[in-house]
Order: sequence, then structure tokens, then C-alpha cells
Amino acid sequence: MVLYLSTLIETLAGIVLLIASAFILTIAIEEIGKRGKFSDSFTGSVISPIFTSMPELVVIIVALVIIGNGSGSEIADGTIIGEPFVISAIGFPIVALILLAAKRKGNRDDLDAVLPKMFIFLGITFPIMLIPFYFHLVVVRILVAMLLIFLYVVFLRLIKGSGFVEEEPDIRIANSKLLILALIAGVVFLLAGSTILVRGINSLAAEINVNRELLSILIIPIGGTAPETMNSFIWASRGKTNLAIGALTLEELLFATFYPALGIIASQWVITHNGILAIGLTSSFSILIGSISYRFRSAFYVYILFFVALIVFFLFIY
Repeated sequence: MVLYLSTLIETLAGIVLLIASAFILTIAIEEIGKRGKFSDSFTGSVISPIFTSMPELVVIIVALVIIGNGSGSEIADGTIIGEPFVISAIGFPIVALILLAAKRKGNRDDLDAVLPKMFIFLGITFPIMLIPFYFHLVVVRILVAMLLIFLYVVFLRLIKGSGFVEEEPDIRIANSKLLILALIAGVVFLLAGSTILVRGINSLAAEINVNRELLSILIIPIGGTAPETMNSFIWASRGKTNLAIGALTLEELLFATFYPALGIIASQWVITHNGILAIGLTSSFSILIGSISYRFRSAFYVYILFFVALIVFFLFIY
């Protein structure tokens, strides 16, 4: 019991450090984007999603290097699959509820037409990562990884010129020395948090006899997606529908294309039935909700239906 409690505390400590690093690095990257005079669209659609996903990237690398390509692959692959699933199943329903409250105050933007298309694109793209799992050939791995990278480029073209990507930092770092210190602190927290979290999940899975991939799907995204989800909640409370939904969707699509390509090449890419279920639910609900919101542009409340995916997931795994 004492050992179990110790492992649980270790896992929670890793999540806290990961959240702290994610917030610090997000603020620092936004500041760098401002100082580098990058366009808001470029910063919001390309730079921010890549750098704010650094916690998950480091978790993947740490899992493969420290834990090994066996158990480490389960944690790495679960992290990749879990990000879009958790954002969809938890993030979007909360955003929809906040937007409903904002609507009552008469403060809400109309849904940009490109967002439903992004959901449909995500739904079609996400299951592609399963192909190498069923066809165990090196050439298949390489071709699928290349296809996913290509699809990410196509996605960037899809959102080019859209009006929902906007950089809106509430916190500025005026001093260059403070910016450097923030980057150093963010990286230190990132490395420490990732290492502690990966070891904690690896030990916790062994102690409670639960698949590592399942724990990674449900736990690691909590730490990694904190900045994006909090920003989305704030934007939703201000009635900024497109910013609130767009920020989370950008992160999802990165984990449906770029990161699966990395996982396919770098890990064993052994996906359990839990992972297949998470992919299937995320994909099907994304296509369904994307189609409904494309037809009925004001029906943003349909995003609450994503929560059904979480319920179905738990019903199947238990």
C-alpha cells in the first residue's frame, strides 16, 4: 500500500511539473513569436502547436530511451493516441458548455466554415496510423509516416487564410533575461516532469496490473494539454467560438499526423485494443460532429456529444 501510494504521488508530481513546464514554455514561445514579428496566423497554426506539444514529445523520447522500446513503446504510443482522444472527449464538451453560457449573455462569435472541415479531416486521417500495426513491413511504416507528414502539410494549406487563428497572450515577458530564465526553467521542469511521469506510469501500471498504453492515453494528456485547454476555456468564456475550438483542433491534428509518423518510425508501434478503441471513437465522433456543425453552423452545442465517446470508452474497457 505504501509503495502504491508512493508511485501515485510520483505520477502526480510528474503531471504537476509537466503542467508547469507547458505553461512556462507556452508564454515564452508566444513572446518569441511577438519579438520575431511572425504573423499571428503562422505563430498560431505552426509555431505554437509544435512548441506547446513539446511536453508530449519529450515524454515520448524519455519513454523510449529510459524505459526501453518494449514498455516504453506502450507509453509513447498511448501518449500519441491519448492526446486527440482526451481533447475530444473532455476538452470540447467543456468548451461547448462555456460557449452556451456565453451565448446567454449575447456574446459569441459565429463558427468559421473551416472548423467543421478540420474535424472531418481529422476523422479521416486519424485511423491511418493503424495501417502499420496490421501490416508489419518496414516499407509500409515508411510510406505511412510519409503520408501522415504530407497530410499535415495539406492541413496547413487548408487553414491558410482562416480567421480563427490568433495569438492573444495575456502575459508578456518584457525583459530578455527573464525570457531566457523562463525558457531554462521550462526546459528543466519539462525534463524532470517527463522523466518522473514516465517512471511513475511504468511502475503504477505494474503495481495495479493495468496496461501502460491505457494509463498513458488517460493520464499524460492531462499534463501536456493544460495550456491549450485553459486558453480555450478563457476564449470560450469571452464568446470567441473559433479561437476556443480552433486552438484544440490544431493540437489534435498535429497528433493525428506528425506525431504518429514519429511513433511509427521510432517505436515498436504495438497498439492495444484500448488504443484502437480510442482511435475509432475519436475518428467517428469527429466526422459525425464535423458534418453536423458544417450543416448547422450555429449548432456549436453538438460538441457536447464528444463526451459520449468517453462514456463508451469506459464501458468497453470495463
